[in-house]
Amino acid sequence: MPASRPSASLPHTGIATFCKAPYVFDPSLIDADIAILGVPFDGMASMRPGCRQAPRALRDASARFGWLGEPTNSKGYFDIATGRTFLAEKRIVDAGDVDVSLDEGITRARTTEHARKILDTGAVLASIGGDHSVSFPLISAFEKQGPLTIVLFDAHLDYRDRFLGLEYTNNSPFRRATELPFVKRIVTIGARGIKSTDLEYRESLSRGNLVITADAVSDRGAAAIAAEIGDLGNYYVSLDIDGLDPSIAPGTESPEADGLTFRQARTLLRALGKQGKLVGADIVEVNPYLDHAELTQHIAVQLLLETLASRS
Repeated sequence: MPASRPSASLPHTGIATFCKAPYVFDPSLIDADIAILGVPFDGMASMRPGCRQAPRALRDASARFGWLGEPTNSKGYFDIATGRTFLAEKRIVDAGDVDVSLDEGITRARTTEHARKILDTGAVLASIGGDHSVSFPLISAFEKQGPLTIVLFDAHLDYRDRFLGLEYTNNSPFRRATELPFVKRIVTIGARGIKSTDLEYRESLSRGNLVITADAVSDRGAAAIAAEIGDLGNYYVSLDIDGLDPSIAPGTESPEADGLTFRQARTLLRALGKQGKLVGADIVEVNPYLDHAELTQHIAVQLLLETLASRS
């Protein structure tokens, strides 16, 4: 006789899926509003590897937002600050991980293929990486959702044409993405520091992209920034955790001081949700090895949930 379902699915019990959602690996079996896909790959990290462990770490951290044994997230999440409940009645499934390879090209192809199959079910795809190189193969699967605006929360532009002679690294995903015919523009929010190059900056602007610095967000406020960005149409959000200040998200390969606060990022996500239709998202560059207190992965989970909530 099969065992019955536990009556109380506590955070520390059971198999760790994202927010303790049902696990459905086969895309043909997915019947959901939102599908979570892990891409545990950091083969293109140029400095401090370890974010291949992030999908597992984020799933562990997300268990505190589980549904306490309920088969669906029928009640959603209540935000005490606004009195708003979000993601109520949304069917969320954990679609497992891409079967990554040590070969970047194989991983890239498998990621696009798996993502495309999930999108064909009609679910919103939310992916957890992984270094930032995984964003390009994910975005490549969204051709049916184009024309597409990409909203990038990042300290860096990630717009280099080549890095150490390579086309596909975590320094170049949005240079590659802007070459996709269905991507109409990239809006980068939170840029700062001295790691991006003037060539990246000039070339990105020359292609009609918008770069908004962390200083601009702080000086002008989220409402003014959202107004400047304007209509998004269908849009995809890529969240590099180093877009946030390292005081709240230290576990990342390339931290930059004086980053966005969680409130700034959340306010922007909510404002932009009124200016377009979110069709997909990813969160990347969380490195669990670099944050002994596990704060970064907890913040990352909340940020991804806020991103998904901006659609509802």
